[in-house]
Amino acid sequence: MTEIIPNDELRRNAAKFIDLRIQSCTPAWPRFGHDVELMEEEGPAGSLLFSCHTDASMANPLGIVHGGVTASLVDTCMGVTCSAQCERVATPTVTLTVNYVRPVPLDAEIRVRTRTIRVGRTTGQLQAEVFPAEDPEEIFVTASGVYSIRR
Repeated sequence: MTEIIPNDELRRNAAKFIDLRIQSCTPAWPRFGHDVELMEEEGPAGSLLFSCHTDASMANPLGIVHGGVTASLVDTCMGVTCSAQCERVATPTVTLTVNYVRPVPLDAEIRVRTRTIRVGRTTGQLQAEVFPAEDPEEIFVTASGVYSIRR
């Protein structure tokens, strides 16, 4: 099992992988530096905090953020965290479970907090929570994922 690295090192590694993604020729949502930002936060080792502003382009017919958009957001944030944790450019998703606790509103500042549960030789297990910027206790979404580590 790989040791969970300290947050300052994890953030530095994440910033490198985000820069690589920004430079990629393939446009993909969410776009770092535009849709999602890595934030500074002192938290438990192996955790990162991301920010995102929701807008009308993310809406479903009910007038809330589409579940697929939310799934893509948490998957991307957990994938970046796993890549940063094991210092690999890509850690493809093996499984993703998303639990929708309450609707994610439009035109809102939201946060995604990721947490490394375990990083082994071939996979990393992560969790994420989505919540409003002003109230980390009001959970919109929880997620868990397993990511492939190609060594």
